[in-house]
Amino acid sequence: MEISETEEQSMIREMVRGFAEEVLAPTCLQRDKGQEAPLDEWRAFCELGLQGITIAEQYGGSPVDDVTEAIIVEELARVDPSFSVMFCVHVGLCSKTISLHGNEEQKREYLSRLAGNEIGAYSLSEAGAGTDAASMNCRAQLSDDGTHYILNGEKMWVTNGESANIYVLFAKDIDHPEYGQKKHGGTTAFIVEGGFDGFSVGKKEDKLGIRSSDTCSLLLENCKVPVANVLKESGRGFPIAMNALDNSRIGIAAQALGIAQGAFESALKYAHERETFGKPIAHHQGIGNYLADMATRVEAARLMVYKAAWAKRQHYEHGAPRHTRRPAWPSYSLEILRCGSQRGRFKFSGAMATRRISLSNDSSETQRSPRSTRAPKRSRES
Repeated sequence: MEISETEEQSMIREMVRGFAEEVLAPTCLQRDKGQEAPLDEWRAFCELGLQGITIAEQYGGSPVDDVTEAIIVEELARVDPSFSVMFCVHVGLCSKTISLHGNEEQKREYLSRLAGNEIGAYSLSEAGAGTDAASMNCRAQLSDDGTHYILNGEKMWVTNGESANIYVLFAKDIDHPEYGQKKHGGTTAFIVEGGFDGFSVGKKEDKLGIRSSDTCSLLLENCKVPVANVLKESGRGFPIAMNALDNSRIGIAAQALGIAQGAFESALKYAHERETFGKPIAHHQGIGNYLADMATRVEAARLMVYKAAWAKRQHYEHGAPRHTRRPAWPSYSLEILRCGSQRGRFKFSGAMATRRISLSNDSSETQRSPRSTRAPKRSRES
């Protein structure tokens, strides 16, 4: 495995970082407060041509390797986690799933649109079928004339649920021989468009974080989906669903890495601005140790994420062992995110636990609370 970035990867990193800081940063906090999806920002992002990185050139895409994909996600999440989630679901769970499992007609129809500026989504979970995806209750039944399926049920926790135009959605075909015989029997993958009869978007979840990424329920009330929109064939949807989730896990790790990097940079900047005992708190050994530990852990997570992405590519291109046999890599990035968030934002002062610290690189925008310049009290137990 090559450790250093290629020239192309470095160029893409700088391009995405510039976009994130210039386009996403000015609006991300306001969008997060108001639960506003970054639709204008998405259209601007599409001008970079990166919305089709999991789509072949013949369908209008601009494919990149898996390490480069992780770099893009990392740089987006560093500034705006909501946008990075939107991007991950579009390129991974939706576009890549159709690329891997769609037939030629489906690829020509839908990948070309996803490589444009239409947004993709993925819908598997239900109220009683989250981790236990095989327990889904959404039903599909072939119409009498055999031209379309009729879907009924409610899907939950759909990222890009309100913003998307194209959905990879799962339901159980009640006429399939394995329906009722196996727990996941009859599970079928469909490509569903937002304009199909009987399809509507339900409640938007009022989340605690990543609020600019819309997470909604989908209502299927005699929703008509053409037979031509079935991925593979009826009853073969469960392996497709699990494969899509496997492919997305490294993206989740890259998001955690990007958020941790952003938290570290914010903490480092603040530690050089706030002064106690006549010097910046970054010059105090205790704070310096925290910052050094954060930097070390973030860099370790970065190497793990990139190696996991490399292993994923080796699996698909050269038949190497599946990348998901290394589960510690993504989970370590999530641990770094937790550690970085706690140490980077809550160890310095009460101001860091509010929204007063700007994500901008302009230090003049940083606002301090009146108490932020006070020296920390020493605990008798410490």
